[in-house]
Amino acid sequence: MPPRRSNDNKKKVKSRDRNAKATCCQGCSKQLDKDNFVYCVCTQVRFCSSSCQKNHPHNGCTGTPETEFDMRTMLRNLPEEERVSRESRNARDVETRETVQKPLMAYVLSKGMQGLNSRFSVWDLAKWADEGDGPGNQACAFIAGSRFRHRLLGETGLDGAVSNNGGHDIPVLESQELAFKYFERAAKLGHGLAMQSLGTCFDDGVGVKSNRRRCNQWLWRSVLTQSAGAIELLDCRALLPIEIRANEDTLEQAMRMMLPGQMMQLGGPNLGALLLVFHDVIQRENFSLPPFAGNRATGTVNNPVRQMLCRPRTPLIGGKSAKELLDKIQMLRRQLGLDFTFAYLRRGAAKQATFQTRGADPRAIDNQIFFAPPFAACDERVTDEIIDKWHDQSMRLAYSQSDSSRCAYFTVCVHNETSQDKSGFCKNCEADAIERLDAIAKGEVVLSIDEDLPHRGQAAIFRGKNGALKIETWKTYAGGEAECVLATLAASGMPSYVSPLFIAQDPNFLWPIIADHGSVRAAVEFVAPHVDWNHKIGAVKENEQVQAPIIPGCRPGKYLRKCGNGFCSNLEHYRSETFQYCSRCNRRKYCSVECQRVDWPLHKIECMVNTSEIVANLRLNDPGSVAAAMPSKYELKLERGEDCVVYGLKGKPHYNGKVGVVGELTEDGRIVVTLRCDGGNVLSIKPSNLYCIRVFCRKRKKKSRVFECLHGLEVCPDCYLDFTTINRLAKLKYDGQDMTSAAAIEQCEEMYFSSSSLEPGESSYSLHEGWPMECAGMADHPQQRFILKALVEVKCPMSLLATVARTAFITYGGTRTDLVLRGCTKLGDVAQML
Repeated sequence: MPPRRSNDNKKKVKSRDRNAKATCCQGCSKQLDKDNFVYCVCTQVRFCSSSCQKNHPHNGCTGTPETEFDMRTMLRNLPEEERVSRESRNARDVETRETVQKPLMAYVLSKGMQGLNSRFSVWDLAKWADEGDGPGNQACAFIAGSRFRHRLLGETGLDGAVSNNGGHDIPVLESQELAFKYFERAAKLGHGLAMQSLGTCFDDGVGVKSNRRRCNQWLWRSVLTQSAGAIELLDCRALLPIEIRANEDTLEQAMRMMLPGQMMQLGGPNLGALLLVFHDVIQRENFSLPPFAGNRATGTVNNPVRQMLCRPRTPLIGGKSAKELLDKIQMLRRQLGLDFTFAYLRRGAAKQATFQTRGADPRAIDNQIFFAPPFAACDERVTDEIIDKWHDQSMRLAYSQSDSSRCAYFTVCVHNETSQDKSGFCKNCEADAIERLDAIAKGEVVLSIDEDLPHRGQAAIFRGKNGALKIETWKTYAGGEAECVLATLAASGMPSYVSPLFIAQDPNFLWPIIADHGSVRAAVEFVAPHVDWNHKIGAVKENEQVQAPIIPGCRPGKYLRKCGNGFCSNLEHYRSETFQYCSRCNRRKYCSVECQRVDWPLHKIECMVNTSEIVANLRLNDPGSVAAAMPSKYELKLERGEDCVVYGLKGKPHYNGKVGVVGELTEDGRIVVTLRCDGGNVLSIKPSNLYCIRVFCRKRKKKSRVFECLHGLEVCPDCYLDFTTINRLAKLKYDGQDMTSAAAIEQCEEMYFSSSSLEPGESSYSLHEGWPMECAGMADHPQQRFILKALVEVKCPMSLLATVARTAFITYGGTRTDLVLRGCTKLGDVAQML
């Protein structure tokens, strides 16, 4: 659809976090005027006009909302209560009495009311909450938020009994917005229970746009204030416990397959694996951590050393799961004689296993908001002297018997996971870390608020050394999860593991810390304020770098909007009107018509006239469609120097299915073919016994390539080829971006495959004996299957067109079969050859 400029006459939405259903029309998705809209009868959605409501009825309408509830029954049946232990529930009752009931009674008495016999409405509580910042005002704000969330709008007393609403009912959306408002007010004043309630509002989307990371941040602040039950609620939502528990399946297999005395290595490309590598540290600390400096990040460095002896210890996120896993390992060692070690893999390693754990969820339509992280208080740029010092510190620990001591020298990354020797320092990872730290020192970084793709993490945009903007993803760890891992490294007493050079090599570890603290050193001093870090690892100098934000006027805390095209890095200020809305859905914005045109194959799936009308996926053409009937654009011929596949030989059938390089034409009409296997044997073969690769390259202006099939199509069901990801990668290169990085390649694959889904009842994939996994689903394309089998079996480098053909075959199959194929595209090989 053609883009249009947003309507300047509309009033702008005040809050960036407002839920889409509260700010957009349910029917046409247009932004609502603040004072001019129509409620559905259920009061849970809004329409821009009565005619729009009539044309687009609310399918999920629940009817007129209830106005009277039994408070005790409702609170008892909340799902959060099932996750809190009895001991924590009793402690929460004590906390409620001390931080809610007693302050409220004192405040009510100060108002001249009659104690237990006093009756007041939720509106009285809301008014009292706005009168000050004391404990009584916090209690009023927390109770008002609870009443609004559960729609207990009638009069109440200090005994907690709520009467009928008495005609004071309000719409559901309005009560949710008020609940969020008063929970947020009490939480920002330091009320622990309000922090928990605010976190669940972010999780459930009550009065605010759902955001799992911000939910976990508020739950973590509640943990740091020692609020009862907060750690159980956080463990149910955080990633660290899930990653730790993922090792239990491996242990089950070990019990069935391993023999006494054998050893197995556990680990993964996540912070859960890094935490388990330091299992000796967390066991020594009794699965908790020394006290932190406070309940929120300060972003400051060179702070004085604090004595934290009287402060309670900090709970470890995932500590309960880690204890259960280590106890089980100890039992297997004692009873079965099995042994286990732990390994840490950086982001990008074990990609095939990671792909199999992901779903095919579509991207969110409103995922374009980024923010500038806090200012880096110190200059952490890396020099040659710092690198040599870190190498020296790590080498001293490299051959220790402890998993934690050897971690830095034996870390597995995407660059060395295929080699037999995984020891040593990765120069590529160090170069990436140096580039990230340079961008942080200069303020050339912005981070996304929401996940770019569901279950694939958030995005970071920063300026590389060549001046081009880079985009890479990082797991949606809340600040508390990264802080717990960092506190564990600090408790180990080994300086090399709190070095910015080590942390910055893993984006999953670095960006959550930067999002909250601005620098690694500020985070280290926050999680371990009792250590004299100036003496232990040296003093840091103040950051005096000239700040060069990604766009002019951007400063810490500012919000930006990224172009809706996933492969474009252009940004604008959040309130700016430079970008243009899609004229159909009025929700996704683009910097240019060209970007919208490039993104349309993905956006047309999510673009909708109303929230119940979803446009069918038209990106792939079905067999037998007009694409199959189109005439050929190119002539099939064997070009000298290109690859071909041998087939149909009767005298030497063992050469069938081999890939060779086309050579000169002999006098008898045969073609000289040099095989890419069997020692490079040279054969003289008839042209009728050679398959052409059937991939063609059309050159555009500015030297950019466009790969096509025989019919001149980018996606062709007849040829079983899909060049979409390859052509996008080529465009990245000719736009001056680094398209050989693992992040760029992963982005091309994930953005494409996330928009495809199997039809109901369609078989995931089927394998036939003798055919590799990559050929799944190709039974109806025997010639293409034969060619792909030959290309997959070649282990040496091939020509560009043959490498592109292998990727294009698998890409097309990945959209028709299971996720197993989506990690086999070998898009990186194509990126190196473009």
